[in-house]
Amino acid sequence: MQAIGKKIMLVALLVASFVLLWQWKAPEQSTVSLAKTSVEAANELSAAWQEGQDTLLFHSQDIYEKQVYHLLQAGHPYLSTLTAATYQNGSLELTYEVLKREEQEKGLQAAREAGAQAAAEEKTITGKLKAIHDALIRSCVYTEEDSDRVQMAAGAVEDGKAVCAGYARAFSAMCDGAGLDVYYIEDDDMTHAWNAVRLYGETYFIDCTYDDPVPDQGQRVGDEYFMLTTEEFRQSHTWDEALYEAYLDSRYPADFAYIQRMQDLNLADTGLRAADTERAAEQAELDVLNAVLGTTVAKSVVYTQEDGTEMYMTCGELYRLGYEALWDEVDGRHRIEDLIDDYVVPPFPARKMGF
Repeated sequence: MQAIGKKIMLVALLVASFVLLWQWKAPEQSTVSLAKTSVEAANELSAAWQEGQDTLLFHSQDIYEKQVYHLLQAGHPYLSTLTAATYQNGSLELTYEVLKREEQEKGLQAAREAGAQAAAEEKTITGKLKAIHDALIRSCVYTEEDSDRVQMAAGAVEDGKAVCAGYARAFSAMCDGAGLDVYYIEDDDMTHAWNAVRLYGETYFIDCTYDDPVPDQGQRVGDEYFMLTTEEFRQSHTWDEALYEAYLDSRYPADFAYIQRMQDLNLADTGLRAADTERAAEQAELDVLNAVLGTTVAKSVVYTQEDGTEMYMTCGELYRLGYEALWDEVDGRHRIEDLIDDYVVPPFPARKMGF
């Protein structure tokens, strides 16, 4: 009996060891993500975190911890960490954590309010970006201090001092408060951070830190690093261009460029964001656009495909059709010309768009 008891105990130990080893090799499947790339992984982990889940398991071999970390930083203006656990089967488990969250939330809210106030009188997207850029630089001083707070939006907005990460996080949050989609970019080799925005489908970069004179010169603001193209920006900065372009592609739907153009022409609600591009347009929006343009870009936001499927026009499609209608020839002139003459459309942004 003793020998049998020892055998049973040995089997039990082996089973327990196998279970522990299996857990080590293959963690809980409830957290598994089907993401295939670092961009998809970052977007999925970001969405999960907003729903209260901070950990996901990934099986793709094309997902890299450092890339996911940088992209989470891009989309969330928080000082945060990303913890990784790897398993023998090749799985990668990532856990996203925001540091000192209550303190950061307070600073981010202050930044959003400051951004809304700074951009309140501006009519164009570029004008709002510049107003926020200038307001941040005038109220913040670059510091060599080594602390978490100077890397947060709170340091830049509430304390008036920050390092580059604090400037860039504050700028993202201030733009968010003004209804603008702006992202945080960083590079390990430069140990530096700045911001990126897509306008009319092209990527532009803004480096508030480089535009703030050191030593501080009070209200003086530089603009050498405001709204530079990729080609212009790479003369002074290095970053993972392909990674961030792919990420921005995922955040800015193609038709959002038309919404932005129509916003700058005073023909679309300035409160529309990139996330609104794919939502179903409302009939009232279409009716207003038709009335202002003096034409019919469409009769209804509901249309039927060839196979009989009923579809709803998206917000992006609506404003793409509206923008295209502005180019229509009416009595030898583009349709937009009468709108410019009647001050329905502001002349300056219209001319910049080539009208």
